[in-house]
Amino acid sequence: MLCIAVAIAIATASHAAVVVAMDHLFVERLLVGLLAAAVVAIAVSKLRGRKLRLPPGPTPVPIFGNWLQVGDDLNHSNVAALARRFGDIFLLRMGQRNLVVVSSPPLAREVLHTQGVEFGSRTRNVVFDIFTGKGQDMVFTVYGDHWRKMRRIMTAPFFTGKVVQRHRAGWESEAAAVVDGLRADPAAATAGVVLRRRLQLMMYNNMYRVMFDRRFEGMDDPLFLRLKALNGERSRLAQSFEYNYGDFIPILRPFLRGYLRICEDVKETRLKLFKDFFLEERKKLASTKAMDNNGLKCAIDHILEAQQKGEINEDNVLYIVENINVAAIETTLWSMEWAIAELVNHGEIQEKLRRELDTVLGPGRQITEPDTHRLPYLQAVV
Repeated sequence: MLCIAVAIAIATASHAAVVVAMDHLFVERLLVGLLAAAVVAIAVSKLRGRKLRLPPGPTPVPIFGNWLQVGDDLNHSNVAALARRFGDIFLLRMGQRNLVVVSSPPLAREVLHTQGVEFGSRTRNVVFDIFTGKGQDMVFTVYGDHWRKMRRIMTAPFFTGKVVQRHRAGWESEAAAVVDGLRADPAAATAGVVLRRRLQLMMYNNMYRVMFDRRFEGMDDPLFLRLKALNGERSRLAQSFEYNYGDFIPILRPFLRGYLRICEDVKETRLKLFKDFFLEERKKLASTKAMDNNGLKCAIDHILEAQQKGEINEDNVLYIVENINVAAIETTLWSMEWAIAELVNHGEIQEKLRRELDTVLGPGRQITEPDTHRLPYLQAVV
């Protein structure tokens, strides 16, 4: 029995030694394989760059590219520093995505104007695919037949001089309401106020008047608060750095399931809100009132007419509303905030602008749309 036990112990020890040896061999081969793959990837990247005449840029590492070097913080200061190092055009490899940065007026004109068709499409990613139904909108879709059709449908209700003239009185009254509200608020002259809240209400009222012939009564309007919160969450999710790793490196995308589920929930909630509180309301109004081309009072009537003709479907209609909420309202609001912040930080420019307004229009007079053509310095500031 003792001999058998000893034999078993020796056999077990021998097996363990073999397993350890095999583990060490596996790890050694794995490391050698990874090193070889890294060397090959760098060599292929270099050769490919020469063959395709790619712009210069920081040396990438396998899998991650330049992402570990530059991180997510591609603000204008960091990009300008890279431009000073690599030139007016340079390449960043962010995982499997290549980003080409141009930083001179001639190159910007080449990209945005001369070769605008080639560069007309926005880059797709996993989050924007959710919020736009994989390109069923206009703003984030691929440049092509669908984009041209959506652009044509949206031109008459949004992008003509007639639209400006039809709605300018409403826009001017909303701007006057912001000024009157500030004058009536004692805190504006003492502790200060958050101007963004009033500007946000103004922008929502401007665009919802154009779209649905609707406006919100004040900053405490429950529907306005709900809409603002959902649009804010949509913007936060779409612009966050939290999902970049799964977008740049597709093999890591399974780790984004929870994040993408939240995006899906926000999208569905927003589209349901647009449909239940605005589209259906407008359809009911149209069904009880005859509306021909001369009787259309707001933009969504044109869009719904295109749907009735079979040019677009209901999803396209909803994603058009989605685009306007983000591209027209939030983007314009950010631009206004930056403009006001720059005027606050540059008192001499603010003073020069005030002199132009007082000289051309007279002290205390509100600006109207036709006045802007007589105010060249205001146009330059904007």
